[in-house]
Amino acid sequence: MNLVTNVDVSEPKFSINNSNQKIFVTAQEGNFLDNENILLNKKVLFKSNKFTIETEKVIFNRKNQSAISKSMSVFKSDKTKISSEGFNIYDQGNKIIFLGNSKVVLR
Repeated sequence: MNLVTNVDVSEPKFSINNSNQKIFVTAQEGNFLDNENILLNKKVLFKSNKFTIETEKVIFNRKNQSAISKSMSVFKSDKTKISSEGFNIYDQGNKIIFLGNSKVVLR
């Protein structure tokens, strides 16, 4: 049976590397938008030793090692949880901006 899908990559895996940490990026599906950008869909997870971010849709730039999402996202670290309407990870993962209405819970 030939199964045709609109998915370029099943279960794509990437990483964002900087001097402080390595952030692993996984998803169920990926579609190439151009040579540098890939649209990650379904159960997108950013995971490092310091935090995780879960969302459903992200545009990941492989060259700049940056990512932006305008989908509901949940950031979790040891004593912090941030729910937002999206995020922007840049500067090789050193900086994260949370977009839209956001809720911060500190424990």
